[in-house]
Amino acid sequence: IVEEKEKTINVRLDDYEKPGLYLTLKDSTRLLFTKENIEKATMEYWMNPKKIPSDVKEGVEFQRCEFCPMKGEDDLCDALRPTIPLLDAVDKFMSFDEVISVYKGEGEGLCHVSYTTMQRALRFITNLSLLEYCQVGRKYWKYFSDVNPTMQTQEIANRLYLNMYWAHNGNKDSIDKLISELHKEISVTTKNQMARLRLICQNDSFLNAFVLTHMIADVLYANKDRKLEEFRESL
Repeated sequence: IVEEKEKTINVRLDDYEKPGLYLTLKDSTRLLFTKENIEKATMEYWMNPKKIPSDVKEGVEFQRCEFCPMKGEDDLCDALRPTIPLLDAVDKFMSFDEVISVYKGEGEGLCHVSYTTMQRALRFITNLSLLEYCQVGRKYWKYFSDVNPTMQTQEIANRLYLNMYWAHNGNKDSIDKLISELHKEISVTTKNQMARLRLICQNDSFLNAFVLTHMIADVLYANKDRKLEEFRESL
């Protein structure tokens, strides 16, 4: 149970068995963003010409990023996989619509329950897109341990600083290089993903969610020197 001002959320743990994001919208629609659901629907959507016409697939925007190791392959960009099966459902709602969000992490109990907006809740999917499914971005996923998508941007950045600090034994040069590379690559993949989605998505929720994910990289990069010094002094 989570209380916020005069609102109370009651949840049953048995309703949230698998890791993922569970959203309940204002019309009682329930969306299940589990990896199983994402994978099940992806190829059906991709192979349906009514969903994504062949001329759209062949467009420049749908090609893999310049630095992708799979560039030139005639198939679906991996980063699109967690997004395209959900476009039909998400297109019915606006980015600022309020939702009840239940997030359950891998191997954990109920992790986080809150009232939030659609675009902030969908950051779970954009994080998966850019940092787990993306052929380049997946190398950064390990630093997102103990991060959930309903956290505020600065809170996520602080957790990332800590994870990176420990993973690199406090080596400032190594961490500085890591953050700079992450920022550069995520900036490109975010821009490209948004260009692809504009061709097939009529709603702004996913687009704004990608902006929120990119903001994490911006905050991480802008404050890296000060934050790393703070960690060094506090340990």
